[in-house]
Amino acid sequence: GGRNPTVRSILEAAGPNGALSKVGIVGRLGDLATIDPKYDVAVSTACGMLDHIVVQTTAGAQRCLQYLRQKNLGRANFIPLDKMSKGAHDRPVKTPEDAPRLLDLIQPSHFRIQPALYLGVANTLVAPDLETASRWAYDYNKRWRVVTMDGGLIETSGTMSGGGKTKRKGGMRLSNHKQQQQQQRQKAELPSMDVDFQALDKEAQKAGEELQKCRKRRREIQKLIPQLTKQLKSLIVKKPKLDLEIESCDTTRETLTERLPELEAGCQLSKKDQAKLEDLEVVVEQRQKEMKAAEKQCENLEKEQKLLQKAILDAGGPGLKKQQAKCNKVLKNLQERQSDINKAKVEVKTSQKKVKKAQSEEKKVEKEIATNKTKLEKFQAEFDTLNESAEKVKEKFEEAKKVEAEQSKSLAEASQKMEAMQGGLQKHKGVEIEFRGNLEASAKQLAELSRRESHWETELEKLQTVEDDADDELSDDEDDDDENDNAEDENVNEDENNNNDGDTEQNESTIQSNKNGALPQYTPETLEQYSVPTLQEQIATLEQERAVLAKDANMAAIAAYRKKEADYLVRVAELDVVTEERQEARKAHDELRRLRLDKFMDGFSQITLKLKEMYQMITLGGDAELELVDSLDPFAEGIVFSVRPPKKSWKHISNLSGGEKTLSSLALVFALHHYNPTPLYVMDEIDAALDFKNVSIVANYIKEKTKNAQFIIISLRNNMFELADRLVGIYKTDHCTKSVTIDPRAFATPKAILKESTNNKTTTPSQQDTQKV
Repeated sequence: GGRNPTVRSILEAAGPNGALSKVGIVGRLGDLATIDPKYDVAVSTACGMLDHIVVQTTAGAQRCLQYLRQKNLGRANFIPLDKMSKGAHDRPVKTPEDAPRLLDLIQPSHFRIQPALYLGVANTLVAPDLETASRWAYDYNKRWRVVTMDGGLIETSGTMSGGGKTKRKGGMRLSNHKQQQQQQRQKAELPSMDVDFQALDKEAQKAGEELQKCRKRRREIQKLIPQLTKQLKSLIVKKPKLDLEIESCDTTRETLTERLPELEAGCQLSKKDQAKLEDLEVVVEQRQKEMKAAEKQCENLEKEQKLLQKAILDAGGPGLKKQQAKCNKVLKNLQERQSDINKAKVEVKTSQKKVKKAQSEEKKVEKEIATNKTKLEKFQAEFDTLNESAEKVKEKFEEAKKVEAEQSKSLAEASQKMEAMQGGLQKHKGVEIEFRGNLEASAKQLAELSRRESHWETELEKLQTVEDDADDELSDDEDDDDENDNAEDENVNEDENNNNDGDTEQNESTIQSNKNGALPQYTPETLEQYSVPTLQEQIATLEQERAVLAKDANMAAIAAYRKKEADYLVRVAELDVVTEERQEARKAHDELRRLRLDKFMDGFSQITLKLKEMYQMITLGGDAELELVDSLDPFAEGIVFSVRPPKKSWKHISNLSGGEKTLSSLALVFALHHYNPTPLYVMDEIDAALDFKNVSIVANYIKEKTKNAQFIIISLRNNMFELADRLVGIYKTDHCTKSVTIDPRAFATPKAILKESTNNKTTTPSQQDTQKV
């Protein structure tokens, strides 16, 4: 069981039929492992998490925290096993001087508890004494956490703790003698188990190889997961865009399919065209024949031309060939000189343009020089004026410095006087505070004395009342005795009274002093007047009177008591009924709270997923998230709306621009519409801060996806109101507001009307001016 009431309550609730029986509580960490009794003090000192409760999952820990809050049981710590780092406790550790680790001395009840134990003790070493612990902790390159057998502890930061009369122990279960005997028997049986161990070792090696292969395969798969996830997100983002493209292609295909019969009809030839085509084909054949004959004639002429050219060259001889070459050379030179002349003309024109440009630039520069001279003269005059003003300001500044020095001197003197006065004031305030303290102490003392005086006056009045009663009884007894005595006794009493006049006077003074506030004091002579037999007789008389009074006692008191007891039992029964009703009402209230939480979390998860999907569809790549401020009590703190626009970082919705806020809000509205559709929506210029693309996306979504609601949208964007089923234009003439309603399908093509008639869309009026309508 637990070592404190909170842990004990959690473990009791985790028992069979308990409120936390299905949460997954494993137990208290100190009860889930055992250790040798000689290390009890060490483990209780070094591990401060032995009272922590081990649970299987984080959700189970949250359920336990809810239970503690509902029952008002206090605080407790929990260790969720699903969040423990795997493998950290199995890594080999090189310790100084092969010192034993405390973790290796602990025997867990299950291997799954090992990470939790490592979280509690880590690599803490166990030393026999403080000297060895100091050497292990400080004398090596790495600082070690060391605990001694008697409870001394050295932290890695260098701090040391220990001492005290009592030692902390009992935090973990201890291994008993039977377990040690069983371990010894197992050690004795080890030689006979070598053969089985070798076989098991081979199987373990095979299993280790398979495990390594599986781990390698898992790492490869884990590397592929981010890539596939990225590809999946990219495909999810592209899917709405491709859907729109497919829809556009389908529209184009339907249009072309409808135009196909018309085009095919236009491509068919009539009889007249067919006859004309045949005539043209005949003409084409004739022209082709004529063209072939012309080509043959042209070839013959080219052959004759070549023959004549050759004959001319042969007739002229070598001289003609030389002259022909010179003519060719002269023609070539002439062409080159002509090209040079053309280049020179171009350069001349270019130079003329440059000269004109330079002349214009020169005029501009001359104008700027004249302007700058004028400005320079003006600036020089201003500079001279400023110099004169500066001289005057400098003189005034020097005078001000002198005045400042005088004022500073007077201020310093006044400050010294003020400090002296403040010192005196502080002294007076100290004296005043001291007097006030003494006055308050005196007032408290006076009040205490007054209270004590009133108390003792009350006690004195009680004692005086008791004394008067006793004096009356004694005087009555003395009168009876005087009647029965003889004359001698009377004379003796008179003598005694005469002899005791001083005593009587002293008693009277005593009684008078009693009335004045002091307790009465009786002399021995006064006490001798009372005899013991007389007092015993008085006691017997009083007991007889008590017996007589007992006979006359009121016996109806018993019946009255029984009646009161019956009434009390009835009231107790009524209280039990009311208490039971209160418990039932509390259960019903808790059930309603649970149902509210379950429905809210269900709706919240659906709305969050749809919000993410809607925002990615609208922005083509962004992301949005709804998060609870307090996951344990969603209704306490509220919800945070975070958005990541495309190619940007995560931001709170209040830090977004106008268009981004509009898209985020619309995504949330559409997500809420998906979860709980509303029959009517009125939206006022939701597209005012959006660009053309986003307006088209939002308008098409409202047109195609929200068929179970009616949207009334006030808009001034044509790509929004052109998709409406009805347009309502608002305009003003003659100081009077009027409206006109238009059916956009009346202005559409027959094909668009046919398509619109197939869609059972909601009415979406739009406020427009007269020109846009």
